[in-house]
Amino acid sequence: MRSEGVTREERVYMASHRCHDVDFVMKRWRGVARKAGMRVDDLDGANQSTILALSNSGEGSDGGLYLSAGIHGDEPAAVQGLLQWAEENIPFLQNHPVIIFPCLNPWGLVNNMRGDEQGRDLNRCFDQPEIEVIAWVRHIIEGCTFKIAACLHEDFDAKGVYVYELARRGENMGEALLKKLERTIPRHRGRVDGRDSRNGVMRRTRGLKQIVEEIGGMPEAGHLFLHHARTALTFETPSEYSLYRRVQCHVRFLNGLADIARRAAE
Repeated sequence: MRSEGVTREERVYMASHRCHDVDFVMKRWRGVARKAGMRVDDLDGANQSTILALSNSGEGSDGGLYLSAGIHGDEPAAVQGLLQWAEENIPFLQNHPVIIFPCLNPWGLVNNMRGDEQGRDLNRCFDQPEIEVIAWVRHIIEGCTFKIAACLHEDFDAKGVYVYELARRGENMGEALLKKLERTIPRHRGRVDGRDSRNGVMRRTRGLKQIVEEIGGMPEAGHLFLHHARTALTFETPSEYSLYRRVQCHVRFLNGLADIARRAAE
């Protein structure tokens, strides 16, 4: 973690956070659902296996947002940022269509592990409906289309924030979204997984099959782009920065998405 310039507020936050406490996180999400009047679906399991989906979109809904975090359990700022954003944006959740998966790998979050309890990288498994959680997510979103799908992540190798943008030709939003948070953490410069980024944005409109072959499986964002979303974003914060700053970047990124959704609804 970078220590230079760490404020007292950041130190207090890092000393008191409970972002690996899944029961505590899910309890807060149930509170969000009550306040916002959202439906809650459970993938039943004991303690560390509890997974929730929150929605206010009916079957076959068109437009709106898909938001997820925690598919990699060692990326806690994504989970905490999504929760903080939701708690601060109850009116938005009451008035705009959205489906949220707060933590897709709770076992991994508790144990600070990328994979699930069977060692699988769930973000390479969205073409494997025999996996229970994958089948459940695909069932929840069956018949839905989204204006934007956003999958929140962290990267241990990154030097700054960046975003993978899968989008239709002529549509782009990654650059504008990163501008909203680069004062908190600068953009990543250079290559990511052997690919060049442009001002922190890696954009693709096609060639997804090749990407799947290169990374060894279908990612969540890829499945969403192919079947459900006009734009699918994978947002990454660099793990070497303080948890506090990483969480704030996720919150600001989501605020930017909410602004786009509000404008689209006007």
